[in-house]
Amino acid sequence: MKKITVLILFIVSTIFSLKADEGMWPLTLIKQLENEMQAKGLKLTAEDIYSINKSCLKDAVLRLMNKTTNRMFCTGEIISNEGLFLTNHHCGYGSIQELSTPQDNILKNGFWAKNKAEERLAKFNVGILVKVEDVTDLVIGTIKVNDDEFTRIAAINERLTKAKEQLVSREENKYMVDIIAFYNGNKYLAMFYEVFKDIRLVGTPPENIGKFGGETDNWTWPRHTCDFSMFRIYTDKNNKPADFSNSNVPYTPKHFFPISLKGYKPGDFAMIMGYPGRTSRYTYSEGINYYANIDRPSRVKVRRAILDVYEESMFADPNIKLMYADKYAGLSNYWKKFKGEVDGLKKLKLYDRRKEAEKNMKEWIKANQKEEIYNEMFVLYDDVFAKLNKYGIYQSYYSDGVLNSQPLSIALSYTAFEKHYKNGKPDEETKKKIDELAAQNAKALPDLFHEFYTPIEKKVFAKVIQYLYEDINHSLLPAEIVKIVEKYDKDYNKMAETIFKKSMFVNREKLEKFNLSPDYKKLKKDPIYIIAYAYYNKMNSEMKPIFDEINNKLNRANRLFQSALMEMNAGKVYNPDANATMRLTYGTVEQYQARDAVVYKEYTSANGVVEKYTPGDIEFDAPQKLIDLMQKKDFGQYADAQGNLHTCFLTTNDITGGNSGSPVINGNGELIGTAFDGNWEAISSDFAFEPDLQRTISLDIRYTLFILDKYAGAGYLLNEMKIIK
Repeated sequence: MKKITVLILFIVSTIFSLKADEGMWPLTLIKQLENEMQAKGLKLTAEDIYSINKSCLKDAVLRLMNKTTNRMFCTGEIISNEGLFLTNHHCGYGSIQELSTPQDNILKNGFWAKNKAEERLAKFNVGILVKVEDVTDLVIGTIKVNDDEFTRIAAINERLTKAKEQLVSREENKYMVDIIAFYNGNKYLAMFYEVFKDIRLVGTPPENIGKFGGETDNWTWPRHTCDFSMFRIYTDKNNKPADFSNSNVPYTPKHFFPISLKGYKPGDFAMIMGYPGRTSRYTYSEGINYYANIDRPSRVKVRRAILDVYEESMFADPNIKLMYADKYAGLSNYWKKFKGEVDGLKKLKLYDRRKEAEKNMKEWIKANQKEEIYNEMFVLYDDVFAKLNKYGIYQSYYSDGVLNSQPLSIALSYTAFEKHYKNGKPDEETKKKIDELAAQNAKALPDLFHEFYTPIEKKVFAKVIQYLYEDINHSLLPAEIVKIVEKYDKDYNKMAETIFKKSMFVNREKLEKFNLSPDYKKLKKDPIYIIAYAYYNKMNSEMKPIFDEINNKLNRANRLFQSALMEMNAGKVYNPDANATMRLTYGTVEQYQARDAVVYKEYTSANGVVEKYTPGDIEFDAPQKLIDLMQKKDFGQYADAQGNLHTCFLTTNDITGGNSGSPVINGNGELIGTAFDGNWEAISSDFAFEPDLQRTISLDIRYTLFILDKYAGAGYLLNEMKIIK
């Protein structure tokens, strides 16, 4: 029996264990990785990377966050002693678009502040990680992994609230504190961030440099895009975070990255630090089937339909292209990713591999008499994915369809009025709350209509309603939607035309008037509100118990699975799924074989830009000045020993969404590039790491500085940087 147990343990741990270069590692674990990283070429210590007692690499890594919600969306890195930082062009894209006008289209033409007074205020925050604390005992304490779920959830939530209050108070409100679950709720870490709110755009290349290759090249190799933008952090005179003020001064960081012009060769050490969003590396086998056959295909379908509508108008009118640029970029990026995941999950036979691992885990549980603790997780998983196969599309079409119809999305923000009218005519206190809500809605209108072109929104609305009606079982679809579609005999365009004439949710002036004097009867009669509220109400009443049950069971099953896995391999260090916290990944610069007889080199060069260049093309056009410089090979100090300018390069690092803009660092702790993408052959990497195929695609820092210096004439910014030649 003992030999069998050992064999099963080996099989399961092999399937779910880390492979070469796999791992998005929390900073609390890097001491255990120090020897292996140094064996690959790291010249630093773990203390040089993460320390709470001295300046270190983590002090130069930035968490880019939404200004309203502080939700993380990208990574950046500080490159000067005056708070100058780099991120990707596509990470700065929204801010660059907001700062653009038809008369001053810096998204199209590029922008370089000649001095600090010319820098322009950007609408996002950045967080700098101060420290990480293990608070597992504080949150979990004596609560067992298989305790009654609802009792456990209530206890955990109460402790999380108290723990956060305690930590914020202890630090005298200096930091934003996030307490995050790791290993599916088996461990909790507290992240302390200093949040900076005065961020200013310093420079950006033109879109046809920063997004060269467009959607055709997205998620593929070889790449030649110069995907970067530059910003600066400002603080008060004491170097502390402050709201925007003309009296603020550039931030003096604890650490900034020196920049290496020495380049790299195959096998050289490469490390990335950043904020990967989400991975699902331990997804159950039936979950793989669900994502491959239902969830991802439904999202691909509705996103593609919306993109087709966008393109029709955007390609015909440069002003509309500017208006919808950010929305289009966000939709198309994950449209292509989801499309690739559908193919990748099937091609890599991940379902079969997971099924085999689960079979062996069941045998280990039985052999070690752990049935009472762990057997229920398989029943939970099967029930969860049976329900998701039936109901999951309802949520997919809500997030990727309903919320991508701007009139429906705006209408949803008005559903908050319902609770104030639920008891009939409101009293004076309730009327006051209604007026406050109306004032909040009025304040949001400029942003809501900033990207609103009626002909586009009318077609998107029609397409979304069509997919809801045709693809969702009518027993699950609100009767109001079925009724309105059948009223127009499934003529979706005619339906949209009529509804847009009647609704206030397509007209800013009408909504402004409504907010001045909220009229509940008028709201309830609005045809777009009727549809939006019907879907919202269905999700938050009839469907809510179903999805609550799904989420609770899935969380419990995931927690039990992770616990079982770690118990089977006691002493083994497991890499937790990404969860928008700072992670480190290490690897090497390497080429790869994409398929039979196709081997990709580890870097691209300016030659490829010239080869792809297609004047007037929406994706492969480029400024003539850039092409002239490249044809003359006027690369200056940014060329390699053979006189070539490297544009992008490949490493074996393990990253995902959120890592965009992350620093790529050599063994000496010097910046050699910025990560911006993954490759098509391993696009399903959120579910499984494939070491032979998976590569991180990064922008070579020499191409960044070449554009800054030789193309843009902004070489004065180099004077702030520490450049290693």
